[in-house]
Formats: sequence, structure tokens, C-alpha cells
Amino acid sequence: MRNFKTLFASGLALLMGWILISCSEESETPTLTLDEADETAQEIDLTTTLEDVDEVVLVGFQRNGFSDRTTVTLEEDLCQSVIIEWEPDAKRMTVDFGEGCTSPRGITRSGKIIVEYTGRYWVPGTVITTTFENYFVNDRQIEGTRTVTNEGFNGDENFFTFSTSLDGGKITWPDGTSRTTDARHQKRTYLPNGDRGLIHAVLGGSRGENRNGNQYSTQISEPLIFAQRCIRTGIRIPSSGIMSIGLEGRGEIEVDFGDESCDREVTITRGDEERTITLPRS
Repeated sequence: MRNFKTLFASGLALLMGWILISCSEESETPTLTLDEADETAQEIDLTTTLEDVDEVVLVGFQRNGFSDRTTVTLEEDLCQSVIIEWEPDAKRMTVDFGEGCTSPRGITRSGKIIVEYTGRYWVPGTVITTTFENYFVNDRQIEGTRTVTNEGFNGDENFFTFSTSLDGGKITWPDGTSRTTDARHQKRTYLPNGDRGLIHAVLGGSRGENRNGNQYSTQISEPLIFAQRCIRTGIRIPSSGIMSIGLEGRGEIEVDFGDESCDREVTITRGDEERTITLPRS
């Protein structure tokens, strides 16, 4: 009798334990993993680096008096030791950061950006092609061919339209992992108005392979806004806009950059799940 009671008690305990685990599994809501946060950080790291390259190129044109639009003046964020070699006959410019130097906003660059152009930066029809020679930004190596084409000016709303592409793009982190990309975007650059500086509004998408070796694709559903007022404070990520990232084997996530605040907070959504994270400095 005692053995039966013991067995019954043990069986009841096991049954209750199974019920509790089952209820817990049914009520537990799946949460977004660190993979989604890391995927977001990877993509934004690459996107902001491309915008930084475009800014360096424009500053180079500006420094050489070749931007051809005196109403647009960017604050330079280049270290003092940078050398800009200008070859007007070859229509080429080389921005050489040497072994590395840090800009006033804290961006460390090394190596060379090589720019070939067909005309002045703000002239419709100009095509600017940028390649890299052992080029690093904050210890991340950047590779690929960046092409920016001036598609014209909208006088009513005071913006230029640029089509941009990146072919054979690759960003490699210090640990040897890398993210590849081929990207196609359209960028509207709104000229300064009063106290407001330049604003870039970017649409388009990309695809490639992430640091884990998985395929991904991105699509911007609401323009990513890069505001000069935020960049001046060291915030290089978009201040607003929505991007979706499709991950091989994991479905799609949506990344919302918020309401034009100059911060590093983004909200990641997958299905009914939502999580707000703070992106690290890139």
C-alpha cells in the first residue's frame, strides 16, 4: 500500500510538472533574438558608411571649388593630415587618409577614396564613380564600386535627385567577418532652408550575404532621413524612416527609425513582436 501511494504521488508530481510546463509553453510569447538586433546594426553600419563616403566626396569637391553651388556648404569633418589630390585633366580626385587619422566628430579613416567624375557635383547628368584602396572607417574595411548620378533639380521643392548604386560592396569588421551587398537607391538631397541644413531622403533596396553567411534583402518603405543637424552631433544613422530586412530562414523584420529625433534608438518588429534597441556607434 505504501509503495502504491509512493508511486501515485510520484506520478502526480510528474503530471503536474508536465501541465505546468505545457501551460508555460502555451502562454510564453516568442521574443526577438539578438540575431535581429545584430542584423539591423550590420545593415545600418553599412548604410551610414556609404552616406559618409558620399559626404567625403562632396567635401572634396567643395574644397577644390568644384561643387559649383555656393549656397551649399558642408561643415568639413576631415582630419588635418588628409591629402586631396586633384587631377582635373583626368577628371579624378583622390582623398588620401594615409595610415589613419581621426576627424573632429571622432571618425577614424585610413586608406584612399578614389573618385572619377564626368562633371561638377551639382550639375544634372554628372556621374561620380568611387572606388577604394585599402580604405577603413573605424576599423571596418570598405570595398566595392559606388556610383552616384545626378538626375536633376526640382525647383518647386528645392531638391536634387541622385540615383546611387553599390556593386561588389563589402564591409569587413575587425574580427574578419563581413557583409556583402549590391544596392540600388534613389536619394533626394533637399537644399538648406533657413537654419535647416542639408537633408537626404533615401529609398531603394539591397541584397547580399550577412556575417553569418545567410542571404538577406532590404527594402525601404518610408524614406530614410539623414539630417545634417544630426550628423553634426555625431548621430550618423537615419533620424526617421522605415526599412524591412528579409532574412534567410527567419522571415522579415521591420526597422522603424522614429520621429526625426537625433538618437540611436530604433524599433524592430516581426509579426506581433516589437523591441526597441539602441544601436552602437558605428
